[in-house]
Amino acid sequence: MKVLIFGLILSVFASSTFSATLSSKKEAKTLASDVMSHIGKGNMEAGVQLTRPYLIIPEHEFLGMLDQMKMQGPAITQRFGKTLSIELAVIEEVGDSLMLVMYLQKFEKHVLRWKFYYYKPDQEWVLNTFTFDDQIFAMFQNQ
Repeated sequence: MKVLIFGLILSVFASSTFSATLSSKKEAKTLASDVMSHIGKGNMEAGVQLTRPYLIIPEHEFLGMLDQMKMQGPAITQRFGKTLSIELAVIEEVGDSLMLVMYLQKFEKHVLRWKFYYYKPDQEWVLNTFTFDDQIFAMFQNQ
């Protein structure tokens, strides 16, 4: 059976000139946690809306991305079942300037991974990119 990939990559090179910033790693981790808390309760739109102040994309692009995600929701539910829980999977840092916070959205039959990439250009952190997909095999070193 062909693996369905539900993914949306929002690649944004954020800068504090255009978007809100987060003053610490803790605040960045809290943003990801808050987003995933909403998603775990079945309110993906409210969760994703929390990212809006931290992204530099124009409003119409953000709304288009959100519409695509909402359209995928019923297909994800039909294929994977209902969301059971959210689980913090990994926090990874590269130097002092990059951080990945990855969560698992656990369903009855499958799992999605949500990845939040943060960048610290100077003193504060910005949400550079966030993605979600069902590429669980990519989470293992020995695939």
